[in-house]
Amino acid sequence: MGSIELQANELAASISAVGAELISLRHRQVGEFIWQAQSEAWRRSAPVLFPVVSHYPRGLVLLGDTPMDLPPHGFAPGSGFDVLEAARDACRLRLRSSPETLATFPYAFELSVDFALDAEGLTQVMRVHNPDAEAELPYMLGAHPGFNWPLPGAGRREAHRLHFDAVEAGETQPLGAAPVPRYSFDGRVAVPSDIDFSTAHGMPDIASRSVRFGTEVTHMTLDFDGFAQFALWSRGVAPFLCLEPWSDMPIAITEPRQFATLPGVSRLPPGASRSYRLRFTPGGAQVREGRR
Repeated sequence: MGSIELQANELAASISAVGAELISLRHRQVGEFIWQAQSEAWRRSAPVLFPVVSHYPRGLVLLGDTPMDLPPHGFAPGSGFDVLEAARDACRLRLRSSPETLATFPYAFELSVDFALDAEGLTQVMRVHNPDAEAELPYMLGAHPGFNWPLPGAGRREAHRLHFDAVEAGETQPLGAAPVPRYSFDGRVAVPSDIDFSTAHGMPDIASRSVRFGTEVTHMTLDFDGFAQFALWSRGVAPFLCLEPWSDMPIAITEPRQFATLPGVSRLPPGASRSYRLRFTPGGAQVREGRR
């Protein structure tokens, strides 16, 4: 499947119909902001995670009498979405339950992803709908955008900062089993190069609705609505950083549990819908200069 190309003034975006994935967001004068999946470190750019986020121990999560057998982050990243609309600056894609999805995830669903590009940035809206007239839909949804690190023209990797728009309770929580070194975080500003990315780091019940990544020269602001959880991830010292708003945070389990009743799983009543929004806004001195 090919990509959908969006244009608005100095900005351009590319969206793949596989996974409804943002694969490029670039400023004509500044450069590319999204990780281009150009190395073995990570072969994706900004996947949509559904119907699970991260992964659970094999065999311990049940769908009825059957152990759940889904890839990490679910089947959405590798699924072909239908392109419902495509214009110069906007598009809409949709994935619906099918015999293939029902074989591994026995729930009816519709997942639509809208993109709209304007002169200032890109808006992405993900909408989960439960078309079933009787059964509840349990699910998890996540965004997984990866950004070039360093950002184009932003200077050294070590100069990049994460600025949260609200005071967070404390350090992020490593999501792996092995201990990692502590790092300095005052609740508002973090130095990502100080974080040990041998594992992902979670921010449960995040207070912020916006985070800015980069330097004063070039940065990216990611606004997010509808997401209660957040994670940071890279792979060692690979040149990308993922800022990941999630609907839910996976919990540690040691004995079989039903997916539908797990803590940390969202549920939609029959016929209901729920929307989640992201806003990508490039900024900094370079971007301001490029707008003149």
